[in-house]
Amino acid sequence: MGELPKTFTEMLGDVFREIAVLVIVFAPLDRWVEYRSYTWFDFWATFGVSVSLFLMGVLFEKIRTA
Repeated sequence: MGELPKTFTEMLGDVFREIAVLVIVFAPLDRWVEYRSYTWFDFWATFGVSVSLFLMGVLFEKIRTA
């Protein structure tokens, strides 16, 4: 009942983590739907972007609790 509203940094952390999941799911799916091959470069680029966004989201959560 006495739950505090989310802060801006908490919401920003949620957004970054959600975007990370969307990138890792929909980037390969987009390549598959367009009948293009999914190369190792595409894999590592998608993975790198997704992990970076996820870690930024975690960092914003850590900033919020500090």
